[in-house]
Amino acid sequence: MFEPVLLMFPPLAVAAGVDLYLTLLFLGAAPYLGWWETLPGALADLSSPGVLLTVGTFYALELVAERWPSTALIWNAFHAIIRPLAGVLLGLLLLDGQPVDVAVMGALLSGMIASAAHATRTGGGVLLWFDERRHPNRTLISLAEDVSVVGLVVLLLDRPLWAFLGALLAGVPALRFMGSQVRAFLFAVRLVGSGAWTIFARPRWTEPQAFPGWVRAALEGDVMAPGGGLRGSRAGGHRLPDSPRFTAGWVVVRGDTPLFVYRRFGASHSIELGSMTATRVSGSTFFRRVELNGGQSGTLYFALGGPGTESLEAEFVSG
Repeated sequence: MFEPVLLMFPPLAVAAGVDLYLTLLFLGAAPYLGWWETLPGALADLSSPGVLLTVGTFYALELVAERWPSTALIWNAFHAIIRPLAGVLLGLLLLDGQPVDVAVMGALLSGMIASAAHATRTGGGVLLWFDERRHPNRTLISLAEDVSVVGLVVLLLDRPLWAFLGALLAGVPALRFMGSQVRAFLFAVRLVGSGAWTIFARPRWTEPQAFPGWVRAALEGDVMAPGGGLRGSRAGGHRLPDSPRFTAGWVVVRGDTPLFVYRRFGASHSIELGSMTATRVSGSTFFRRVELNGGQSGTLYFALGGPGTESLEAEFVSG
């Protein structure tokens, strides 16, 4: 016999991935609201005063952290680990009393869904941060996310089927943007790690022997790289011509003009950057930005451990 509770863990995982602490806070407070006398599975364990106080504190900390892009980036980078673990734990609580194999598989799937939702949501925020042409109101975005999460949790407690369908309908159009947003999120996590290491290392280009194998393979047969002139750096490309909205790859300087190399669907692709004029090289807390044709031809992002501002200006502005 099909259990309605099995419809609940996907929307619950989505809600936790988008706003974990509001989800936990609302679930914990639900029995006190008088709308739900009991919660499915073992979710009632979230109603203890100690849990509510802890979750409420972290919810307030998150509101503060996400007021600024740099602190939001650090916060969400750490939550790349916390969100999937929380998704697994919520899945286990929700599916408490189900057969062990069902509970374990559901919890693992819940963790993966929470991780994907967190990466997609955070990656979208990273892209808005990267795109200087757009300045959305962060408070309004947070409010919209909170309303969506509370609505989804209310539905899964009252109408599990509607909640499941709602999460499914929201997920289908999100697939169109998910790839770029997840790549932006993973790149941002790398920026946080690179920023920590800049304390111990000077900014520099990477020598060819340290290139990943796929980058070296993509450059095979390139006769435009005179000996000793080849160097490169990891970089992110935002709105580059004939490429996804955001993709991570390598910028390679071959002695004459830079080349952006990236992989998609297992195949290597490259974009010639020599015909694009860099109008500005600027720095931020975690990255250096190179705007191509005033941002009209895209923007490149380098970690702080990569080439310095003067070196980037020499390659892209003066070159």
